[in-house]
Amino acid sequence: MKAIEIKGKLYVPVVERVKELYKLFPEKIIDINTDAVYEGERVSVKATISIEGYGSFTGHSQATYGKGMMGDVALEVAETSAIGRALGFANIGLVDSIASADEMRKVKKEDLLNDQDIY
Repeated sequence: MKAIEIKGKLYVPVVERVKELYKLFPEKIIDINTDAVYEGERVSVKATISIEGYGSFTGHSQATYGKGMMGDVALEVAETSAIGRALGFANIGLVDSIASADEMRKVKKEDLLNDQDIY
């Protein structure tokens, strides 16, 4: 899987994690389900990935409409990040943490806590 460096750590983009999911389980039934909840300008997404004979994995993410350059597509950003986190919990695409590359782009450098994983 391709990894990219963001703020000094390697992350596997969600598209690479999804490709790997289907490579690892070509004969299994795979279900990717997402649910969105809207609260004013904020959208929260819960993603559940079920893999026949392997288990179910859940990830959550949120984004705010109108905030930053991705503000017009907050739902899509939150959904992609939630899927990436669920795949991370399934041990697909992990390098340095559960966080996806998309997720880390949302974090301000000053918000990182002395090299500790916050995701």
